[in-house]
Amino acid sequence: MIKLIKFSEIHRDSLFLLLNNRNVSDWLLEVPYPYSLLDAYWWINKCSELEGRNKEYHYAIHFNQEHVGGIGMKLLSEHHGELGFWLGERHWGKGIMKDAISELLTLAFGDLGLKRVSAEVFEENIKSEKLLLKCGFEYEGTLRKLQKKGDNYINCKIFAIVI
Repeated sequence: MIKLIKFSEIHRDSLFLLLNNRNVSDWLLEVPYPYSLLDAYWWINKCSELEGRNKEYHYAIHFNQEHVGGIGMKLLSEHHGELGFWLGERHWGKGIMKDAISELLTLAFGDLGLKRVSAEVFEENIKSEKLLLKCGFEYEGTLRKLQKKGDNYINCKIFAIVI
């Protein structure tokens, strides 16, 4: 069973352990490798600062009472949110993220009253593409060189659910 919990100091060490992994960080735009405890402190502080502004929602994903990943949404307008997510490598393929996305979509379309939730996926991230399709997202197109990570320009595929 999964539970979404706001990031706090209790997640510092697990953030470090989960994100200090090139197989995870390579797919995440703003996560450096190597990932340090200072990076974890920065993330926790950022989440705390954003909490009261109602523009971004970030949660640690707990599975069987263990922190296993993260999920969040940034409001791009009054009706549109952008989903982001990641999972520690040893937790891949267990159906955890499908449940976490479902829970966040309930927040988005229910409590927040959004009409559109989109997600941006690096072009080669086939597992995330398949996951989004399983969660009801539709492929909308590919934006070339949309993002830059380090010295690399990255094509991103856009997926969305519109109600």
